[in-house]
Amino acid sequence: MTPIPERPPAVDVTPAIYDRMMARVPDDWKARFRDPLTWDDSMREQVASVLLPCAVDEAIAQSKRRGDRGLVLYDQKDVETIIYYIAQDHSDTVLWMADSATKKNVAELVRTYNPETEAVIVIASSSSVQAMWVREDGTIQTDGAQAANSLPVSLPDGVTVSTEEAEGVYSYRFSHVRLGDLGRIRLVPDAESGLSFKTETTSGDTEAETQQKQELFAPLARTIVERLEAALQQK
Repeated sequence: MTPIPERPPAVDVTPAIYDRMMARVPDDWKARFRDPLTWDDSMREQVASVLLPCAVDEAIAQSKRRGDRGLVLYDQKDVETIIYYIAQDHSDTVLWMADSATKKNVAELVRTYNPETEAVIVIASSSSVQAMWVREDGTIQTDGAQAANSLPVSLPDGVTVSTEEAEGVYSYRFSHVRLGDLGRIRLVPDAESGLSFKTETTSGDTEAETQQKQELFAPLARTIVERLEAALQQK
């Protein structure tokens, strides 16, 4: 199938999959399923029984609507999981933290699966990546979870980091307990290197606060980018 250029490389399909799940579950499950943030370990089997089939259905629907092929990415956050449909040519970018063997495996799965009846699903966390090929008969082909690169530094006291995504571009967002938002490092697709890292510092309410943020964040971001670039060159 010929890709449609105007389609975004990544789209958040979490609400669509959730709607599919609510339509599929028995009526006596609906009250517990109503708020995903309240799902707990006691619901693990119930969620698993509908989540994967609904993700496959959404992957097939997205591929048909867009006229392309791609993968469904479970982006596991600390609090919740966000699910994306990722177009074929962007799998390397969103899986930048995976080793070369895992990225090649995912690219091959996306190249060969049948988008009309099957799906490629990838579960990514801060420490691992697992690719699954869900076949037409419901069987799952997977090599299991593979180790992924976490952020390659120890953060200073008071500094925390989270991830975010906008228009297919992932970012690390950094905050300080006293200074608030420090800035972010964006993981931008690049034609030559495959991925480049762009640092953005957030201004403070005063000139002095802005300088404090820069003095804290600039050397931290520089070290992270240098190590990410070195890790990328080794893959």
